[in-house]
Amino acid sequence: MELWPGGDTSGGRYQPSCFLCLVPATRWHRTRPRTTIRSREMSSLVSFSTTIAAARRARPASSPRKALPSSPRPRSAPHRSPTSSRPGLGAAAVEEVEATVAVFDPPWSEPGYRGAKVSSLDEPLQTASVLGVWTGIGALTVAWCAHLGPDLERALPTVMSWSRATWPVIGLTYVAAGAAHFALPQGFKDMFPHKGAWGWWNLPGSPEFHVAWTGVAEILGGLGMASGALWFVDTPDWLAPTSAYGLFLLTLAVTPANTYMFTHNAPGPLPEDADESMQVLPWYGHCARGALQVFLLATTWGVAHPPH
Repeated sequence: MELWPGGDTSGGRYQPSCFLCLVPATRWHRTRPRTTIRSREMSSLVSFSTTIAAARRARPASSPRKALPSSPRPRSAPHRSPTSSRPGLGAAAVEEVEATVAVFDPPWSEPGYRGAKVSSLDEPLQTASVLGVWTGIGALTVAWCAHLGPDLERALPTVMSWSRATWPVIGLTYVAAGAAHFALPQGFKDMFPHKGAWGWWNLPGSPEFHVAWTGVAEILGGLGMASGALWFVDTPDWLAPTSAYGLFLLTLAVTPANTYMFTHNAPGPLPEDADESMQVLPWYGHCARGALQVFLLATTWGVAHPPH
């Protein structure tokens, strides 16, 4: 069998012009199938393909292309550094810098993370929900301090006098919470709202900074408040009330972090071996945290304003 890519007819035999035709040459000199592609037709196809390839290579790299429709940018898109807009950097350098300094939002910044209801809403509705939570906590605290507490003082003076003497001990709770800021720092950093949360949150400072200073403040304030219960230690009369008032303001300051856990299902401080069921707090757990916050606000306010 003789196969040639040419189309030569030397030797009195016709050699196939298509290298794909794998048949003996002695058979082709007698009859030629009609479906065989002639050399002239093959040359036209090759010329057409070459022309298209050359046109593609000649097109400039910056030639405009029709933009494809894209979905809206998700809220969890990375925050880019301002260096990406510097005119002196080339495209490759800008991409390298962006890849180095890009800061990505945590996974719970995604709308509806692990079944979160509030974060799946539109930003105006998220804002309304957050303000509703804060208004509820504030209203309950005011009602407790202005009405419930005084009414109990008048109705049960002996019981309330004994109870008030134990309130400074709650300062030890703040000491333990402040120590946890340094024992489990990642959990408290996860509670810090990401930039753009609820559509407007943008508190200066890193999560590490806010976790550190609030931890120190809780430890110092808790020790000062607890000093009011140490009858065997001579401490200034102003120390416990002043420390309690500072803890009252600090409890208000960390309210956004507690609210963020509720709206985005952000994990709080958890042990290293926490299982999947501990990653998300159920709704009644958030209600208990809200009630505890009202209790702490009312208690620190009561210690800060002792009866005369």
